[in-house]
This record gives sequence, C-alpha cells and structure tokens, in this order.
Amino acid sequence: MKKLVSIVCFWLLMMGTTYASEFDVQGEIDATEEGGVLIIPPGHYKGNFTITKSIVIKGEEGVKLVALGKEPALRIEQANNVVIENLAFTAKEKAIVASDVEGMKLRQLTIENVHTGIHIQRAKNLSLQRLSVTGNDEHYSKKGNGIAIFKSKDVIVADSKIRKVQDGIYIEEVERIAVHNNSVNNSRYGTHFMYTSDADVQNNVYLHNVTGLMIMMTEHLQASKNKLANHQNLNGYGMLLYDVEHMSLQNNTIVNNRVGIALQKSEIILIKHNDFQMNQTAIEGTKLDSETLVTANQFTGNILTARSDRDGFRLESNYYDNYFGVDVEGDGIGDIPYVAFSSFGQWMVRQPVYQYFIESPSVTLLTTLDTQINKTEQTVLVDDKPRVTMQQNVEKASDIYITQLLVGLLVSISGLWLWRRGMK
Repeated sequence: MKKLVSIVCFWLLMMGTTYASEFDVQGEIDATEEGGVLIIPPGHYKGNFTITKSIVIKGEEGVKLVALGKEPALRIEQANNVVIENLAFTAKEKAIVASDVEGMKLRQLTIENVHTGIHIQRAKNLSLQRLSVTGNDEHYSKKGNGIAIFKSKDVIVADSKIRKVQDGIYIEEVERIAVHNNSVNNSRYGTHFMYTSDADVQNNVYLHNVTGLMIMMTEHLQASKNKLANHQNLNGYGMLLYDVEHMSLQNNTIVNNRVGIALQKSEIILIKHNDFQMNQTAIEGTKLDSETLVTANQFTGNILTARSDRDGFRLESNYYDNYFGVDVEGDGIGDIPYVAFSSFGQWMVRQPVYQYFIESPSVTLLTTLDTQINKTEQTVLVDDKPRVTMQQNVEKASDIYITQLLVGLLVSISGLWLWRRGMK
C-alpha cells in the first residue's frame, strides 16, 4: 500500500512538473491577440519574458516566474493597458522592469529574494496595488529598491507590503502620485521622494527603518494619517524634509524616533494635528521661512520638544506635557507662554544615559530656570497660546457632572415616588 501511494505521489509530481515545463510562457504571450487575456497554469517558469503589447496576464494559484541570469523576470516595453495579476516572482537583480507604458496595472503580486522588486520609468496612469516585496538580508548598500518609479505621471501605489530593501518606494521626477495604505519596514527609507510634485501620502505605516519618509526637492505634498515609529538609528528620522515647498503634515502619529520630524531648508510647511510621542527630539528645524507653522499638535513623552537655528519656526496652540503654566480663565489656553527650550534635554539627546535623571530635583530646577532666565531662546520656539489639559478635563468633567445630575435627579424622583406609595 505504501509503495502504491509513493508511486501515485511521484506520478502526480512528474505530471505537475511536465505541465509547467510544457507551457511556453513567452510563446503564449506572443500568440495572445492584442488586448487579449492569458491565464498561466500553476508551475514555476524559468526565463526572461517580454511584453510589447496590450495584454492581461493572470496566474492561477502557484504560478512563479523565475529570472535567468541578471536579466529581469518580466520586461514590459512600449505597451498600453497591460495588466499583470496574481503572479509570484524571484530574480537575482530586478523582478519587473517597465518602460514607456501607459495604463499599466500590477495587482496582487508577490516578489521575494530580489535585489530590486519593480523598476518603472516613463509611465502614465500607473496603478500598483496589493503587492508584497521582500528583499534580502544584505547591507543597504547592496540592496535595490522595493518599488522605483522615475519620470512618470498619475501614479497610485496602494495596499502593499515591503520589507528588507534599500528604499521601500522610491519616487523621482513624478507628477501626481498617491501613496496610500502601504507598510514598509526594516529598510533604509520607507518612501523616498526626489524632484516630485503633487503627492498624497496617506494611511501608511513605517516601522524600524533608518528613516520613515525622506522628502527632498519636492513641492506640494500632503502627508496625513501615517504612522512613523521606531527609527532610532544614529541618523534616524521619522520624517526628513530637505528643500521642500508647500507641504502639509496632518493627523500623523510619530512615535519613538531619534528625531520625529526634521525640517531643513524648506518653505511654507504646515504641521498640524499630529501626535508626537516618546521621540528623543520631536521637531528639529534649520533654515526655515517664517511661514512654517506648527499648530494644534500634541507633544507627550518627548525628551526635547523642539530645537532650531536662530530663525526657528512658529509654534501656535500646541499641547505640551512639560508645560507648567496655569489656566486661570479656564479657556484651555495657558496664561504664560511655553518656551521650547531645555538645557537638560539638549544634553540628553546627545547622551541618552542622562534620561535616568529625568524628574530629579536638580533637573526640575534647571527646567524652571530655563523658562525664566533664558532670554536668547525666548525669541524663537515660543508658543504664546499653549493648550493645557484643563480644557479637556473641563469638557469631560462637565459631561460627567451633567450625567451625574440627571441620574441623581432620576433616583431622587423615583425614591420620592416609592416613599409616597409606601405611605399610602
């Protein structure tokens, strides 16, 4: 019986292998009419395949294209409306290379153990969705990018997972791009923008990279509802902006980074409604214009809230957990300005071991002296209207008091009614 089972299993294995080897992928691509659909049956197919026409290629479960040598597994050139769906790839160098394409869609692809996942240049109306790209364990200098897009227009990269590459999503000279709902971890940069305009970065998760978002020589970019956490390397940043214009950062969560957001040589930056938690330095700025505004953010558990060069940047109506002022009027705004300066914090970001002395009497005294006598720093990084927790507590307390009043009134009326019934 065991011998029979072994023979059957061997026969099935051989049939599967023969089935895969007899299916000529390139021949079938060439034979499919313009705009047609090609279904690839299960199997591993070795080769370097090329597409030069409109075609839809879908893989059944278990299809993998394996590149031979250093050429890509799949090359797409001068073709419109190409759709590649439900395939797996592996390659020594690049898995997919596309040039001079329009209307291309890459969906539900798995790319593993590659130097570079997807390399695209000169594309229009490009959609990359539900991709999984995993690089290798080499040093960053020996890796390529997960997804790289050059000189293209109208692009969406969404719902993808990328790890162990150099830059998760590298974008250069692209006009109008949406980067939504992706996750990038254990890479150098999560998403790297260069010379790009009109970008929307939303609902992405960047964890354990050197830097989550690297944005350089770019304009008109919006980043919202992203999470950037655990970028603690020597040169690690949750987000770094260099030579950026007209950028809005709103509703992001920035946690446990060496520097939460670094701004360098940038103009007209709005940082609003973000949550900065447990960063060594929450915001760092140099060579900024007077239009850069940090407002309505929450700073909790950071060693240093902000530091800058002499010009600084504007702080307005933020909440700071190390603000010690009072709110006599009860309007939720502190009665004395918040000065974002800490001698001890400056030392601690350079020598993290000093964190063991936080809240010691000497550090508390030093912090108090900073806010009272450090006149040079009070010309920059000052929030004249800091928000305080009292406003939040008052709102919550008022809700509680009203509820308690209504419940108490109801109980009293019920008790009085029951007492009068008992008296009768």
